[in-house]
Amino acid sequence: MAPPLLPDWVAAYIGIPFRSHGRDHDGCDCWGLLRLVLAEQFDTRIPAFHGMTWRQGDDRRALAEYMDAHLDVWTPVEPGREQPGDGVLMRLMGHPIHCGIVAARGWMLHVEGGADAAAEPYTDIRWNRRVLGFYRYTGQTQ
Repeated sequence: MAPPLLPDWVAAYIGIPFRSHGRDHDGCDCWGLLRLVLAEQFDTRIPAFHGMTWRQGDDRRALAEYMDAHLDVWTPVEPGREQPGDGVLMRLMGHPIHCGIVAARGWMLHVEGGADAAAEPYTDIRWNRRVLGFYRYTGQTQ
C-alpha cells in the first residue's frame, strides 16, 4: 500500500531507535514514542509509566494487566472515527502489550524491539488482526 500524504510532523519520528524505557528522540519503546508524539505534536502530556515496556523474558500477562489497569483515562474510539493523535492498542504474542499512534487514516507511527520507529498501515495484513482498538486520551495532562 502506498503511503498517503502523511503529516509533516511524522518525519521527525521515523527512524527513532527502539530503546527499552526510552522516552525521547535518542530512543523510545512503544509507550515512549506515543508519549513523545502526544507531547510535541498534540500538546498532551501523559504519564511516563517507566514500568510499561516489554523486554524479552518479561511476563506478557503482567504487562497486559498493567496496561489494562491504566485504560480508564483513555476513551475508546469507534473504528473509522480514529484521527491523528489517537492511540492504537495492539496484541503481540497474544497479549495487548503494544501501542502506536494514528498518523493519518489507516496509518500509524510505532516502534518495536529490533526495529526503528516507522509509519505503517494498521490495515495491512501484518497488523489488522492485531489491532484491538483506538483510544483518545481524556485524562489530566501533566
